[in-house]
Amino acid sequence: MKAKWKNWWWYHWWHMLLAAVVAGIVLYSFLPGLLRPKDDYSIAVISVGGISEKTAAELTKRIISVSDDANGDGRVNIRMNQFTVDLSGDANAANYQETARLDADLVGKVSSIFFIEDIVAFRANTAVPVQPGELCSEIMLFEDLELPEGMLFTIRSDSDDPAIFSLYGSILSDSEWS
Repeated sequence: MKAKWKNWWWYHWWHMLLAAVVAGIVLYSFLPGLLRPKDDYSIAVISVGGISEKTAAELTKRIISVSDDANGDGRVNIRMNQFTVDLSGDANAANYQETARLDADLVGKVSSIFFIEDIVAFRANTAVPVQPGELCSEIMLFEDLELPEGMLFTIRSDSDDPAIFSLYGSILSDSEWS
């Protein structure tokens, strides 16, 4: 039996090596995505000039402070997607690329919470139903952040996740922020 195994190994060792390499590549490709914690909330910041990393970090921190653990994993994870795009109609290659990223986010219903600088252009150029929203400068949680003037905080109207509506109410009530 040992001789039979040695003979098989002599002719097939490279098949096994190739299978191990392919399995390693597949694990390397998919494992990080499988091990990454699921996001409780996904936020889209849509503005012409974008916001600084410092402001984005502070915004995320403040939203986490009033958020509940929506998926029950014991932590509140928020993904913030920034879209630096001019929806008013200025056409250039960078704007097309960013608009395509935004369209993919909106069509895929990736983000349910929005910070939108130009709500009129957003409503005119997308078919995404959003709540009326509130100016960030009028919400205590965001009033001292360096957000673009006129930026609006809102959520998708067609979201089927009650946690989104709960978070929206918490932020608008300002009762938990200190």
